[in-house]
Amino acid sequence: MRDPMDDTIVALATAAGAAGLAVVRLSGRRAVEIGARLFRGGDLAASESHRAHHGAVVDAGGERIDEVLALVLRAPRSYTGEDTVEFSCHGSPQVVDELVEAGLAAGARLAAPGEFTRRAFLNGKLDLCQAEAVADLIAASSRAARRAALEQLRGRLSAKLRAPRDDLLVLLADIEASIDFVEEGIEFFGREEAGRRGRAASAQVESLLATAADGELLRSGVRVTLAGAPNVGKSSLFNCILQSPRSIVTANAGTTRDVVRETIRLGGVALVLEDTAGLRTGATDPAEVLGIERSRQSQREADVVLHVLDAARDLDAGEAAALGSVAPENLVAVLNKVDLLPPALQEGLQCGDGAAREFLHARGAQLPAARPACAVSAATGAGVDGLLDALLRTVCERRLALQNDAVVAINHRHREALLRARAALVEFQADVLGAEPAEILAADLRRAVAALGEVSGEQVSAEILDSIFSRFCIGK
Repeated sequence: MRDPMDDTIVALATAAGAAGLAVVRLSGRRAVEIGARLFRGGDLAASESHRAHHGAVVDAGGERIDEVLALVLRAPRSYTGEDTVEFSCHGSPQVVDELVEAGLAAGARLAAPGEFTRRAFLNGKLDLCQAEAVADLIAASSRAARRAALEQLRGRLSAKLRAPRDDLLVLLADIEASIDFVEEGIEFFGREEAGRRGRAASAQVESLLATAADGELLRSGVRVTLAGAPNVGKSSLFNCILQSPRSIVTANAGTTRDVVRETIRLGGVALVLEDTAGLRTGATDPAEVLGIERSRQSQREADVVLHVLDAARDLDAGEAAALGSVAPENLVAVLNKVDLLPPALQEGLQCGDGAAREFLHARGAQLPAARPACAVSAATGAGVDGLLDALLRTVCERRLALQNDAVVAINHRHREALLRARAALVEFQADVLGAEPAEILAADLRRAVAALGEVSGEQVSAEILDSIFSRFCIGK
């Protein structure tokens, strides 16, 4: 069977669509040869690595396609670790299509999704965690996500995995040596020391597993739901935060019937805001009933709930119950429509979080201790900046690893492998305490080592690689 790594591949390496500049990349054993056949303006075949040449590219018939800058990167000093030629051309889709077609006609094949990065992994330029970080960096929707991806690309997660795996490999070697000399009664490891080292590895695995939720939030954004009764001004506040009339607002209660979703960036964090239908009992209209259920689902799945209340009236029993149903760590209470209050009372509510809490308490709202309460007017914008500050503080309180300049947060694939490593180490500890034979201990450690190796790519199947790189775009 032909090895795909023997092929020379070509693809657009920059974003598709019209642009001022585009880069078409060739990579593989014949990259320089094929690039030289397309280029007019210098001998690429004789070029040193990391040299740029100005000239033109031509098609199979010799017709000039575009004026380009050709960059030659010799193996292993390239992104893929292979010989590479990159043509910087004008970003016309027509120019790009013709240049790629010329590369195909000269003997290259079109790169599969993620194939350049897959080759970088297979050639030892990146480990699997770093390869995944490339896709995360491209998809980063916030400063925090970008920072996390960059740290992973720099190898921080790999380093955190390497320490426990290396220690377990040394321990495994000692245990296997004892198996080889079992008849002589020689044991190359102490049970107490083995248990200690196993516990140390478990602690490191647990510290990484603790970042799983953080990683999900960094990659997909923090979900923030605006909840509350009908006509308390959720949609108006939603529009005010977005500074755009995204949700329909009328004087009639119950205008919102579905979840309206938009993403904003706040303090380097991506927030997915969800405007939802008003919560009330006794709804009979099928569309409103469905909207309320979706609102409740949004609230259950939210990372933060902005529970909006009307400053111009007292809470009823249903609103008080809804407020109390929010998980305390997720709650930010929002007292809206303060512009309808007397000026002196409005001024008093601007004195800080405590004033809004006291006001809500007097109106029958029971807030959990230390949870923020903000007085705002969606109509005038008063207090909204303070609300956003409270929202960001609440997000950071949720351990999102957003304050750390060296953040490491695992993804779903990492989590599944680390859970298997943890289970194997739990069995190892039990078997050490149970004085099980060395063969059993070795089997436990092999499973743990294999699971850790799967995260960084030392031990990974072709199916897993296919799954990972299929999510990349073509050209990366």
